[in-house]
Amino acid sequence: MNILKNEKSLLNFIRYGAIICIIVFSFIVIEVVIYQKKQEVNDEIKKQEEGYISHNKIMVENLVNKAHKLIDLEREFEKEDFKNLVKEEVYQAHAIATLIYNKNIKRADYSKAETIQIIKSALKAIRFNNNGYIFIYKMSGENILNAGFPNLEGKNLWDFQDSKGTYILKEMNEILSNKDETFYEWYWKKTSSDKKEGKKIGFFKKFEPYDLFIGAGYYEEDFKKQTQKRVLKKLNSFELKKPEHIFLYDLKGLCLVNPKKELIGLNRYDVKNSDGKYTLRDIIDYTKKNKEGFIKYTSTVKLNTAIKSNDKMSFVKLYEDWDWMIGSGFYLEELESQIEEKKQSLILSNEESVKNIILIGLIITIIVILSSFYLSKTIFTVFREYRLKIYNEMKNSLEKEKLLTQQSKMATMGEMIGSIAHQWKQPLSVISMANGLLRINREMKDFSTQEEIDSAIDDIDESIHNLSQTIDDFRNFFNPNKEKSMFKISDAIDDTLKLISSQLRNNNIEVISNIKDVEFFGSKNELLQTLINLFKNAKEELVKMASIEKRYIFVDVYKEKSNITIKIRDNASGIPSEIIDNIFDAHYTTKEKDGGTGIGLYISKQIIEESMKGKISALNVDYKYEGKTYTGAEFTILLPFD
Repeated sequence: MNILKNEKSLLNFIRYGAIICIIVFSFIVIEVVIYQKKQEVNDEIKKQEEGYISHNKIMVENLVNKAHKLIDLEREFEKEDFKNLVKEEVYQAHAIATLIYNKNIKRADYSKAETIQIIKSALKAIRFNNNGYIFIYKMSGENILNAGFPNLEGKNLWDFQDSKGTYILKEMNEILSNKDETFYEWYWKKTSSDKKEGKKIGFFKKFEPYDLFIGAGYYEEDFKKQTQKRVLKKLNSFELKKPEHIFLYDLKGLCLVNPKKELIGLNRYDVKNSDGKYTLRDIIDYTKKNKEGFIKYTSTVKLNTAIKSNDKMSFVKLYEDWDWMIGSGFYLEELESQIEEKKQSLILSNEESVKNIILIGLIITIIVILSSFYLSKTIFTVFREYRLKIYNEMKNSLEKEKLLTQQSKMATMGEMIGSIAHQWKQPLSVISMANGLLRINREMKDFSTQEEIDSAIDDIDESIHNLSQTIDDFRNFFNPNKEKSMFKISDAIDDTLKLISSQLRNNNIEVISNIKDVEFFGSKNELLQTLINLFKNAKEELVKMASIEKRYIFVDVYKEKSNITIKIRDNASGIPSEIIDNIFDAHYTTKEKDGGTGIGLYISKQIIEESMKGKISALNVDYKYEGKTYTGAEFTILLPFD
């Protein structure tokens, strides 16, 4: 009745459960697809935003780097121009000195001192680049001419050091000893009243006739200011495609370059934005700290009147040598208008896709529901046919299982009958002998003493008791009662050995026990049947050994973690490796010639694992006993306990 009820429930589940599952699945799929579409829209919007920002970031960064590179190039060009100018001035001064020397040396009243004085007078008035002048030194360090510092004329500056600790005249002597001319850098005051020396770049040329050198130089600061003017003029004249632009401030907030020309020359360090923040201060602080990078802020300058927000992102870079900050940026509101336009387009496209998905989903759901009804009818028909087949197979299987169990019992019973015969031989012989003694005494008085007669009667009583005990032991073994109770494992092993002791003794098999006192709740008779099978198998292998060899069966019982472990081990060389994995299979035997059925170990496995909820396994082991190494099969039974 329950089976039929379960079958009906199963068929209803197939018929209606599938439909419900399909509807739920379709709904989930549609929801997932709609969600994915929304995600695609959001991802696309995010890509647009990232794409716009990335594109503009690259653009403004490139623009700033180009301006930075332009300054470097302009400095190089300007420096080269200045150096060429100084060199040219020195060349001209050298040419004048040479001309005067060549003219005077031919005179009859030629005088070196007079010639030097004429050269000095000729060169003293030369000026270039506003504050440039010519100077002349002896190679020994004495100043002959210094148009900028006439108070030095006639003084020896051999031991003079500039602010960096350089002995200028000593170095110059060393350099011009190896070549005729050179560029040189040193530190020198602009005026005699200046406390600080400025870096100077000059050109020196040796005047061989009088062991002099002629030189001139310019201050790097003058070169720097001139170069800055030229750079700012170029940057402010750049024509960039809108919205591209460049802005440039010094670190004090002075505007030097800006697309809004009216801001140039104004200091905007203290100008606040609409949020009350000192925007330029924050940008300058960021630039000083990071040297270069992107910064987001609310600008104080609006270049596009069409936008409402002044939120801006700029790339700024520090030009450290001049304490300048170069920047370029873009307004974020321009991004938002592009994104909004794309967003609306994507939303419309997404809504159309969702409608199509829902329609297709509904059509597929209806088709699948109809298919499900048809399929459930087909399944019902097939299921009914298989139910009959399964019922018949189960019936046959149960019959086979019963037959296997019966065969196992009959095989065990046959073994036990043999054991009974062995067990009874000795007590029956004792009874026969005692009975003969009593019969002789009846026929021949005084044949035996009273003590011998009493001893014979005691032997008969003891033998009868042994026979009775044997019967009780075998009756208990064959008792079909499988009720579970608490029993000692040692008692089960003792009962096993009682039943088969004669077989073991007759075959010279010694049992060595190491049994801990453990109890188990279960069917003692079922464990007894398993133990008999294992001992019997061990005995059958041991008897194949030569009679002179020792025959052992070892029994170990102990608790381990949550299991009771029973190990039965022999020394019969073990189980062949090619069959050890199959020994617990039904009808698997290697003893067909001896009438083996192959059900003993199969039934044992069923008892231990199905009935007693334990585990049984077998493996071959090597071990030592009394100093000698043995090999044998070891069966392990694990019984769970609480």
